[in-house]
Amino acid sequence: MFYNVERSPTPKEIPPMLDYARPEANEPRIQSLARADAILTAVMSRPEPIGLGALSEAVGLNKTTVFNLAESLVVLGFLERTSQPKGYRLGLRCLELGRHVAKTLPLLEVSRPSLRELCQKTGETVNLAAPYLHEAIIIEALQSHHAVRATAYAGSRSNYHSSACGKAILAQFPLEQRQWLYASAGLKRMTEHTICDVDALEAELATVREKGFAIDNQENEIGAYCLAMPIFGPFNEIAGSISVSGVIQRMTPQLIDEVVALLQHHTGSISQALRRSSPGSGR
Repeated sequence: MFYNVERSPTPKEIPPMLDYARPEANEPRIQSLARADAILTAVMSRPEPIGLGALSEAVGLNKTTVFNLAESLVVLGFLERTSQPKGYRLGLRCLELGRHVAKTLPLLEVSRPSLRELCQKTGETVNLAAPYLHEAIIIEALQSHHAVRATAYAGSRSNYHSSACGKAILAQFPLEQRQWLYASAGLKRMTEHTICDVDALEAELATVREKGFAIDNQENEIGAYCLAMPIFGPFNEIAGSISVSGVIQRMTPQLIDEVVALLQHHTGSISQALRRSSPGSGR
């Protein structure tokens, strides 16, 4: 069964996020900021506090440099020192900034009622994702009530090529942007089902654009099945996607059809709401 999402072509005058022709133009200009970002990313990737030695190894810098940067981040509130075990974890400044972003994000504000209804009606995990550098980022996640369920958390990243919410976004990017992502980020194999060939992925994305939704059939995580649809912004640019994820045994053909119909309704409503709320909408 095919489901088409009607929308106008993306205007050519909308500028791309990055300068794909000049990769060096997308590099941070201040080295210390790039190093601080690497330290925060390394700390964020660990479930437990990380010690200085492990942190130094993770970012590829000597201990003195990492210590000075990490202690500066502690003073600023981005990191906290821990004693048991001795090391660093993210500080409350990160939470403060993240909460502020969430409060001022139109996509999240407009989408919340739909996310709640989708989670209630399907009984499965519902995620809202947005484009973010080399990956999509989950900006809201409502968990299934089932004991065995697909899980995701707000603030976590999602591969463009292996997740349904990522593919729903990736399919709408211009070819030049997709090629830049393939070259700069690669196609990491997450499971035996992950599409890691560019030509095969491009064929998959063409199907996504034709049907109007993306599928992740154990491509990101064994045992999980996920469907996602794109959300478009005021100028018909890709603004994000919503996915519904469940254990593969529960995702019957009947439930899949129901999920696709619900996603089509809600992503369409959210896209319309974003257009109405734009500064130039006249409303």
